Amino acid sequence: MEEKKIESLTGKWIYEEDYGYGTAQGELILVQEGKKLSGKIIFSENADSNETFMIQEKIEGEINQNRIKIRATEYDIIHADYDIRYELDSWEGMMINETMIEGESLDDQGVAGSFRFTKIV
Repeated sequence: MEEKKIESLTGKWIYEEDYGYGTAQGELILVQEGKKLSGKIIFSENADSNETFMIQEKIEGEINQNRIKIRATEYDIIHADYDIRYELDSWEGMMINETMIEGESLDDQGVAGSFRFTKIV
């Protein structure tokens, strides 16, 4: 597969993730400066218990050719009907094309999932 140079990842992306016992959906706002990535991700998480909460994480990372690595550095709980302790997330993926990134996620608690970012154009 030929690696294609992506001009810029800056913009809004739809975020979808399945982590085995639940799902997360939201929006990623990404800024690319050279190889550095920064921004925030805002999402609702729905575990199998049907209790949904909303989180915002500040993120930073990098792109190297068609591979990305992003890690949350802090979070805010936007909405939760109960007390939660949230573990920061990280995402490692590959550019599928100019508008899609797919890969694996892992949080500091060891929960892994599969994610997709789709650029809003």
